[in-house]
Amino acid sequence: MRFSGMWNMGGTGTVSLVGSANENVPVFQENICSNEKMFFSGQIANLSRELIHVTFTGFGNALAFHKHDLRAYEAIQIFNMPISTVSVHVAATANPAAVVGIHGMGSLIEAEDEDEYSIILAKSHMSEQLPNSPVFNTDSYTRVNQAAAATFDLVTSVAAADFAVYKLTISTAAANVVDLFWTDSANGNINFIGQLNFASAGTFVYDFPDSMLRNPLRQAGKLRASCSTAAATVIDIIGHSVVGGQ
Repeated sequence: MRFSGMWNMGGTGTVSLVGSANENVPVFQENICSNEKMFFSGQIANLSRELIHVTFTGFGNALAFHKHDLRAYEAIQIFNMPISTVSVHVAATANPAAVVGIHGMGSLIEAEDEDEYSIILAKSHMSEQLPNSPVFNTDSYTRVNQAAAATFDLVTSVAAADFAVYKLTISTAAANVVDLFWTDSANGNINFIGQLNFASAGTFVYDFPDSMLRNPLRQAGKLRASCSTAAATVIDIIGHSVVGGQ
């Protein structure tokens, strides 16, 4: 047998995909190899919180031998299997509709005679791996100053991203009631985080270290706040803009 090369999905290893109205039509398809004596070993992982499907195509009588569902952050690991193509299916009904990240990589080994082919095939298998959700980087820092009784934006996510909060620090110079909440892009579908009732000047810190606090409305949503008085208020937001539904 001999080593024939490496495979990276989309040429880079990670691709971002948009959902399709027809779940039977893949939104991504790529050839892994065209030699039925070639064996693939590698992993394909769902980097999003959405349910997706991956179809593996083989050769001969195994033209479409397996359609597999990948749950949030789940990976499928393949060892010594003759795979021709891989296809990814993402439903347009996913929340949101839908940008997901997929990662794939692996190696290719070629059997040089029938004995090697039989030995390699006898050791083939597939398995699933479902780790804990990742803790995201804390690379987004935003400070908002407010000195009016008003409702205002803290963080606005772009269409293909949502925001994960690691820490919120709220400081007010006098008595104030501060509400913190999530909305969609049109300021609707309010989901409250909490209310802070300051009797006088003070500071309060929210910590969300475990996988961070996510907008339940996901992509294109907002983190917003309201103040009941004109007391000078400073809100610091630390977190991460999560791209591709990761």
